[in-house]
Order: sequence, then structure tokens, then C-alpha cells
Amino acid sequence: MGRFITGIYNYCDYWCDRCAFTRRCRNYADGPTAKRLQAEGRAEDRDAVNQSFWNDLAARLRDATIFGKMAEYAADEGDEADAWDAGALDDAADREIDAAMEARDRAVGAHPLTHLSRDYMMRTAQWLKEADADLKSLAAEWLAQAGARYDETDYEEAAREVGDLIEVVDWYHTLIPPKLARAIGNLAEPVCGDGEYARIISESRLSDANGSGKVALIAVERSIAAWLRLRELLPRQEDAILALLVLLGRLQRGIRAAIPGAESFKRPGFDPGATLFADDNPA
Repeated sequence: MGRFITGIYNYCDYWCDRCAFTRRCRNYADGPTAKRLQAEGRAEDRDAVNQSFWNDLAARLRDATIFGKMAEYAADEGDEADAWDAGALDDAADREIDAAMEARDRAVGAHPLTHLSRDYMMRTAQWLKEADADLKSLAAEWLAQAGARYDETDYEEAAREVGDLIEVVDWYHTLIPPKLARAIGNLAEPVCGDGEYARIISESRLSDANGSGKVALIAVERSIAAWLRLRELLPRQEDAILALLVLLGRLQRGIRAAIPGAESFKRPGFDPGATLFADDNPA
């Protein structure tokens, strides 16, 4: 069994700096972060007595295997393809696929959750720009109070908490719209054809919709928690924060109604059990 959890990166929030599973995520191991760290590593890491040498070799071997087999498949298909006239492509099937994609795009664009999530994203972005003065005022207040004789408040920890809350809000406000778009699109896109193939595609899309909806729901819930605490710390921002909390509450209810399987979806590696993907190296 390998060390990687199959499919863990499909339903994460992409916040690698806060993830406990980066060592078991192939996407992280092969991604820009890993490549940057490798480029900045020691020269001796290129020697075969170091693990990084073998990790790099494994990635290169995987690519070589995949593309090698694709080339063989293309060559095998070539003989059969020669028997086909280039003008014999099924235009009707192409039109059916195009129509399905257009229907998906229209459904995503018209869905209430799309409008809610985009509204929340834009309002949060605006708040992050406009709240600067109040945040700096709070910082100045804490600096003035720190070290007072009878004040035992841990202002250092308080400042770190505010920074963490802002980071949570900032990270998730741009994650929610694309995750919901993916979920809504999967639920809305018509399945071309019928039979066993169509059934598999339909089940796969439903599972992906539930998984994407789960990530969006988690992002909403963590954002709500962060805003509630910021509301306590920034009383002058209460009205603006309450408006954002109202939007998040509507999003939370809307996700549960439109994607009923989202809350119970089990994300590989993160949640107990498994849905669609299995842990290929259980602890």
C-alpha cells in the first residue's frame, strides 16, 4: 500500500499550510510547493542516498508509465481509426454534449446559491478593505493597555487570534462560490445516453456534487464562527458583520436544501468512513 490517500485533494479546502495530511496527499507532493522546496533544497538531495531522489524518480516514472501507455493505446487505435472517414464524426453527439454543457452553465448562473455566494464574496472583499481603520484602532488600544499594572490580558495571544480570524474569513470567502458552482453544475448537467454507462456517470456526478457541497458547507460554518468572534472584538463593525452573517446563514440553509447529501458526505482522509474513494493506507 502507498502512503497517499486516494482522492483526498478532491474535497479539501486547499489550505495546505493548515492541513495535517500533506504528507499523504499526492497533489501536495507533486504540486508547486513541493517543486519549490525541492529547487531550494541541498545539492546532495539529488543523490540516490536521499529520499528526495527517489520521490522525484517515482513521479517521473509515473508520468513515463502513463504517457507511455497512452502512446501505445493511440498506436493500437490508429490502425482501426484509419478505416474511418474523417468526415464520419457524429455531429449529433457533439451537439448533444454542447447542449448539455450550455444547460449546465445556465443552471449554475441562475441558481440562488450562485448569487448568494458571489454577493457574500464581494461584500467580504469590500469589508476587508474598509475595516482596516477599526482594526488598527483596536491594535493601538491594545498597545496602550499592554503592560498595565492590573491588566492580565494576554494581548499577544489576542492579536494572534484576530490575525487568525481575518485569515479564515479571507481564505474561505473566495472558496465558497467555485465549490458551489461545481456542485450545482454536477446536479444540473444532463446525462447523455442511457444504460449502465449513464448510471455510472450520474452517480459519479451526484457524489462529486455532495463532496463539493460538503467543502462549501464547512467553509460557511468556519466563516460563521470567525465572524461571530470578530463581532465581539469589533463592536463598531457589528452592523456590517451581522449583514455578512445573514448571508452565510442563508447559504448554510440553501446548501442543505439544494444538496441534501452534502452534510453526510465522507471526505477521504478527513471524515470517518469513505465515500467513492477509499483510504489506500489506513492508519
